[in-house]
Amino acid sequence: MADVLFAVIQVCMVFAVWSYLYKENLASRIATTIVISISTVFYFMSNMIRVWDVAVIPLTKGRFSMIIPIVLGLLLYTRISKTYSWLSAYSYSIQLGLGTGATLTTLIASSITGLISSTVLKPFQAETTLEQASGIILLIGTILSLTYWIFTKEATGWFGWAVKIGRLFLMASIGMLYAEDVLWAQSIFVGAWQIVIRDFLKNIVLGMG
Repeated sequence: MADVLFAVIQVCMVFAVWSYLYKENLASRIATTIVISISTVFYFMSNMIRVWDVAVIPLTKGRFSMIIPIVLGLLLYTRISKTYSWLSAYSYSIQLGLGTGATLTTLIASSITGLISSTVLKPFQAETTLEQASGIILLIGTILSLTYWIFTKEATGWFGWAVKIGRLFLMASIGMLYAEDVLWAQSIFVGAWQIVIRDFLKNIVLGMG
């Protein structure tokens, strides 16, 4: 009985969300409100459990250094008060400072220097001819793509050809990113249809589960 009720709720939610494609209506607003409410409660409870496990329990066992993150977290709730909202600035500033420092150190190593070194060294570290050819094409495409963003020199002669070929590499990469987004959206759409056809019509209505 619980499976039947769950399948009916799923189908109702799917069609309520899809009804927004026609126009905004009461069903779509109810579905949106339910999803946002459940997500808010879920993440709130997940974070509360994490705070309890990571900070509160160690604090009760003698790790008094956990008082600092607990106090900083509680100070964020002073935003509710107009009188004491300025206290939350300390938590925000510390959080942004630590986050910026951690992001910059990992971002430079992974997304800048790491990508440059892997692109340059890949043709020489390849184990097969196909991997070596792929690395050479990647290196050439990277260099030519960079020429597209050089605006201090007129794109004429050999430089003009480099810019045009670099533009093709950029268009190909952007096209692949767009295709990935389309495939991701289609996978969600297919998953919704599976809920309607397999979980509801086949298993519940026709009893073929």
